[in-house]
Amino acid sequence: MFRLSALIAAAVAFAGPVAAQTTMLPGDTVQRDLTASDPTLEDGSHYQCFSVRTVQGEGLQIDMTSDAFDTYLTIGTGACATPTNADADDDGGEGTNSRLTRVGDGERLIIRANSLQGGKTGAYRLTVTQVSRPGQAAVAAPASGGDGTSIGVGQTARGSLTASDPTLSDGSHYECFQIQTRPGQTLQIEQASTDFDSYLSIGGGRCDAMSDVVSDDDGGDGLNSRLTFEGDGSLLTVRANSVGRGETGQYQLTVSETGGAYSTVDMSTLGASRPTTLPRVTSEWDLQPDTCVAAYAAMTTMRDENTSPAEHGNVAAINYGSRIGTLIPLTDQTDAGMDAMGFLLMNFKSMALVGAIGVAPNGEPNGGRPLAEYLTALGNCDRQYGFTPVTAY
Repeated sequence: MFRLSALIAAAVAFAGPVAAQTTMLPGDTVQRDLTASDPTLEDGSHYQCFSVRTVQGEGLQIDMTSDAFDTYLTIGTGACATPTNADADDDGGEGTNSRLTRVGDGERLIIRANSLQGGKTGAYRLTVTQVSRPGQAAVAAPASGGDGTSIGVGQTARGSLTASDPTLSDGSHYECFQIQTRPGQTLQIEQASTDFDSYLSIGGGRCDAMSDVVSDDDGGDGLNSRLTFEGDGSLLTVRANSVGRGETGQYQLTVSETGGAYSTVDMSTLGASRPTTLPRVTSEWDLQPDTCVAAYAAMTTMRDENTSPAEHGNVAAINYGSRIGTLIPLTDQTDAGMDAMGFLLMNFKSMALVGAIGVAPNGEPNGGRPLAEYLTALGNCDRQYGFTPVTAY
């Protein structure tokens, strides 16, 4: 099994207690306790972290209430400890409770549940509510079988698996959607639920008889599902399903277009035998904290070995160790999670070095494409978490 470098291990130690994130959906309420073991901000106040996927043009209201302490609520994007594009509230709710609203832009919203004063602990309640959706029509209810309901990029559908929905051979219920793809378009579909373990499938044909099926169980946060794929102009069927037999409850299905190709980079300094220009590519790597930490760590290890592709854009000026320290609290730090990040690190490093050389292991020229994919993934991570992206990517 691959292990992470000492650099990442040091970043984990530097980051202190981990603030795990819980995914919420509109309509959800959670009851939690701030404890002395929770991470703290500079003022000594403890906090816990949540996230919710927003929909373009749709309003959300987040309420935090407590009888044990004066609440303080922050929402934004990026890392929970240091969110960007942030709004905060102390007493916008009733009494000393907090309330914030925001119109969604399709990004994942970070919610930080906090106390106003340092050292305060106790029980609290956090609620996410859908409010008005100015200028955007709701997606129709999902279909139980056959072709499914149409859904487009930037839309979110909220459905509910019920005992009356059709079942697959394993006894699990499902509902259906359809999406029209464009050639070269990179799409990401997410199914999230706090009621059951989601299972997502895409393919061709009718929902109850799909062909060329690609499926995912836990590719999203927690037990949620996520699939990323490149469109070919066909009409695809999307099946929202559960892992377990007979499971029912509410879910949310979101379709988004991921970041793709960016400008080329001059590689003439690498020598005539290597690619002089990187191709325009689309990165299919997800933007989870674990993936981005591994991408940043690959760059730092290559620098340590004097093999870094630092001549590209502003790579040499970026402090990737600092970015690792920011994202480490959001990662899976179990043994399995650390091994997975180590494996990703080696993958990214191989892509960068093989792409810089311009020759694949089988001796065939690759035109620098693997390096272009790595730098594009790096830039997409930068934008996802509010960092200054590597130039041209």
